Amino acid sequence: MFEIKARDACARICDWKIGKYKVMTPNIAIVVNPDKQIVTPRELKDIFGAEIIITNAYIIRNSKKAKQIEKEGMHKVYDWEGPIYTDSGTFQMYSHGSVKIGPEETIAYQKKIGSDIITPLDLFTLPKDNHEVAEQKLKDTMLRICEARESVTSQDLVGPIQGGRFLELRAEAAGAVGKSGADVFAVGGIVPLMERYDFSKLIDTIMVAKMNLPLNKPVHAFGCGHPMLFSLLTLLGVDLFDSAAYALYAEDRRYMTVNGTLKVDDISELPCNCPACSGKKPSDMKMRDIAMHNLYVTFQEIKTIRQAIVDGTLFELAEMRVRAHPALFDAYLKLVANKEYVEFMEKFDPVTKGRAFFYTGSVSLDRPAVFRAEKRLSERYVPPKGRNGYIVRSFERFAKSTKSSHFIMMDTIYGALPSELLNMYPFGQTIVPSSVSKDLLCDSEKSINDYISAYKSYYPKFHILSKYKDVKEFSDFEKTPVDHVLEVRSLLMYQYGRGAEKIIFGDIKLEISKKTGRLRRIYIGPDILGTIRAEDGFFIPAKLGAERLMSALPKPAYRVVVADDAVPFVREGKSVFSKFVIGADTAIRPYDEVLIVDSLDNLIGTGKCILNHDEMMDFKEGVAVKTRLGFS
Repeated sequence: MFEIKARDACARICDWKIGKYKVMTPNIAIVVNPDKQIVTPRELKDIFGAEIIITNAYIIRNSKKAKQIEKEGMHKVYDWEGPIYTDSGTFQMYSHGSVKIGPEETIAYQKKIGSDIITPLDLFTLPKDNHEVAEQKLKDTMLRICEARESVTSQDLVGPIQGGRFLELRAEAAGAVGKSGADVFAVGGIVPLMERYDFSKLIDTIMVAKMNLPLNKPVHAFGCGHPMLFSLLTLLGVDLFDSAAYALYAEDRRYMTVNGTLKVDDISELPCNCPACSGKKPSDMKMRDIAMHNLYVTFQEIKTIRQAIVDGTLFELAEMRVRAHPALFDAYLKLVANKEYVEFMEKFDPVTKGRAFFYTGSVSLDRPAVFRAEKRLSERYVPPKGRNGYIVRSFERFAKSTKSSHFIMMDTIYGALPSELLNMYPFGQTIVPSSVSKDLLCDSEKSINDYISAYKSYYPKFHILSKYKDVKEFSDFEKTPVDHVLEVRSLLMYQYGRGAEKIIFGDIKLEISKKTGRLRRIYIGPDILGTIRAEDGFFIPAKLGAERLMSALPKPAYRVVVADDAVPFVREGKSVFSKFVIGADTAIRPYDEVLIVDSLDNLIGTGKCILNHDEMMDFKEGVAVKTRLGFS
């Protein structure tokens, strides 16, 4: 079982069930060596809260504890209550230049020692391998995965994704592994990239795999154990890391931080107050102290990332972390400059988030949220006709549109922005330094000209105003009530697409907050059409609103279609599980407000999407839509 609980960008917090155990992702599997344990597995669980460990079948087989482990099993010998992931030892065999175990034998051996997650003996692709060699190794690895799947029935099976430096082979491998029945997708062969600080190629390798894999199983970045990389790779959709670095670095007196690695003997003062460092001088740090510190930093970063996912601030965190090294920052710049990657990430990035959009630099302008906002404004929004247009500075937020005037903000990171959308996410929740706003004013000329060119026929007159006194002189906005009906129509277009605004007709009554002056509820006569959510300005349809949206939006727009078996439960208000979804609009994004229908397109409920279309089709576990209202 692998079920999404929270998300941001391509990252997801999931409950991952492995046999009788449960692990929360994103997570890290700490490498345990049977013969060298600076920190014991029991300490990993008791001190750090570790949920999963990883060990090496090849090393165990050659260990002095081999016979004991073969007889008693790893869980008992390691004193570990939790899942144990075993690596086949491919890399070690390559490093040592010897092959002493075959593919069938290694599977049998991992079963014998009590592995919960078994890795087939894949063929390690070297950086120097040419295309022909890499392709053959890929084919041989795939054959081994398929053969292993036939014999591994009680444990989870890893599907290693190889292909070396050839991205088209990586894509081919990901597609094949996705169809193999593997339970864990492990992106292999990335350690050389990290060692060379070739983070751009690392991102390409991860993204190509993600774009060609099913979405319903965990993705493991094999060999990635430095916290400096965790936030960025989690952003791309990596669910699991593994680390032997905590111990290997300690042996060499290397000290991990989220910004890189320091030599303990070069530090004048320890920059950390974890239990391993507190009260100590650098010269006091023994190998175990350094290993413990490295683990504290590692687990703290995993927790920080999880909280950022819950808060919807993972991009802000990643944009801070990537500044740790120029090569890492350069890789991030290339990531967000790649339109194909941004379009892919946009499909998974929630439409609304729990925290504000923080601008951390010009790189923030290329986030999927900005791409989506600009796209929706361009494709969905249509301004009102017959009003004078006023293009103003965005700080003039009090300049609200009326029935005779329409205000467009010009110095925003989203380009020309209609003022009636300022309460919607992300527009009203974007925080940009004032000095940057002045720079944006210089960059907004093109978007303003594009807006005027596209919609000049809608306005009798256009005024470009830069000062408040100009606004007062040319506009009657201070004397005329704010047009909240325009606000409703515009937000409906932005949220659902053109045509959604047609649900606003009849005896319209609006409930306005006396405290904030913001729109709260829309009524048609005595019946509530819907509510405007205070924190993000999104429309939450009541039954009447849902019925009107069904008529206004062409099938399959914003619909989630459920199997007949699930219809009675949805009508009772119960959530929609993925396994009962038989269709959905491909435009749906996580946290969209959707219409739940049966196979005949009859409205049976409304709800908040947890998954997008592609995920609904892939996942067979967990909630796809949290039902708000069920209709009998």
